[in-house]
Amino acid sequence: MTAAGSAAERLPTWRKVGYASGDLGLNVYWQGISLFLFFFYTDVMGIPVWWAGFTIFVASVWDGVTDPVMGAIADRTRTKRGRYRPYLLFGAPVLAVGFVAAFLAPPGLTGGMLVAYALITHLLLRTLYTVLAIPYAALSARMTPDSSERGALAGWRMQAAALGGLTTAFATPAIVQLMSNLAGGDPGLGWAMAALVMAATATAILWLCFATTTEPTDTEAAPAGRGPGLHDILAAAAMLRRNGPLARVFIAIIMASLCLAMMSKTLLYWFKYAVGNEAAAGPALAVTPLVLLVMAPIWVAVARATSKRTAFLAGCGIACAGYLGFFFLPMHEPLAIYVMLAVIAIGASAFAVMFWAMLPDTVEYDEWVSGARQEARVFGFATFAQKAALGLNALLLGILLDLIGFTPNVEQTEATLTGLKAIMGLIPALGAAATLVALWGYPIDQRFHDGLRASIAERDAALASTRAPS
Repeated sequence: MTAAGSAAERLPTWRKVGYASGDLGLNVYWQGISLFLFFFYTDVMGIPVWWAGFTIFVASVWDGVTDPVMGAIADRTRTKRGRYRPYLLFGAPVLAVGFVAAFLAPPGLTGGMLVAYALITHLLLRTLYTVLAIPYAALSARMTPDSSERGALAGWRMQAAALGGLTTAFATPAIVQLMSNLAGGDPGLGWAMAALVMAATATAILWLCFATTTEPTDTEAAPAGRGPGLHDILAAAAMLRRNGPLARVFIAIIMASLCLAMMSKTLLYWFKYAVGNEAAAGPALAVTPLVLLVMAPIWVAVARATSKRTAFLAGCGIACAGYLGFFFLPMHEPLAIYVMLAVIAIGASAFAVMFWAMLPDTVEYDEWVSGARQEARVFGFATFAQKAALGLNALLLGILLDLIGFTPNVEQTEATLTGLKAIMGLIPALGAAATLVALWGYPIDQRFHDGLRASIAERDAALASTRAPS
């Protein structure tokens, strides 16, 4: 086996692009949630910041139930279309409905009823997203067994994700403004129409992903045992204890998602209240996905030349420097903000690419340790970590905004703006540093992974020989 993988294990480019298109569609939803939902809750629906953060946090705790359970369901799925692809086909239009519902501001609802509506629709949206996202992520481990090819696949995927983020960041505010103006200045209708347009686009893209991907023919029956339930959550916890590389990736993504998302969630507030130019936030939101689009293949090349761990650590250092620069330097001119965001995005793009490149390799590590191969459960557990951290981020952000004296739709004090800048710069810098520490001892490189696969193959061959009739 060469570092580049055998010819039989290499995927044609059009299949890589087809698989990557799924992350474009999913990122229309995820970036809509990450970039705009908190702001929609506070400045459009009128929900207090603490309750807005609490709502998103509860939805992320709910992911702790649905993600490992969905992973178990996907691992047990057997159809003529494959284990994971059918979820893209049948789940996409239902997810679209859930997304639109989350961005509706029902007239007449106030107080607790408004918070309840936001919570229920968010829980629905996150559940439907999980039904697609877990099988989609696990599909990469089924498409190729080669670590290098998986790295390339992750690079293509992150470029598509960047394109989805770029499209969402640019298109959503533009559609909101256009539709709001047509509706006589009603921002609620503008957001609903923007959600409808984006959801329809994402559905078509996810169907394209289904049509252009394939899975190997199943030679194994569905795993025996109980159906999905609490034991799947406990099994996921046991997996984390025995799988050291997965534990390190788990800690890294928790810290990255918990701290680094502070910047993306507060950019709209910074441009609205500190810069005084809310329209300039659109290009700012587009900087990160645009840089990711450019940097994804570069980080893949760095990982191939060195290791995935080295690429991840380099990104941590660059991002940390950028966040500190944002806090300590004047950030009241849009151009200065764009430049600093680009520096941050160069580093943060390594997180996005290497996380999804490392994760499939931990599947073989777990198989080597436990003797069982469970792609969807690994991906479900890691995806839950990411989403749970983002939920904690929203809860923490709501508390911090309250502590610094933030009040929506009024002029902020200088002390409040300084506090907002600390939330955007210092906390993410701490997260980048903690992520670097967590990944320092990550052991899997190309040679290590080739050894894992060889060991698993030898064990499987030995087991097959003992079962063969004499």
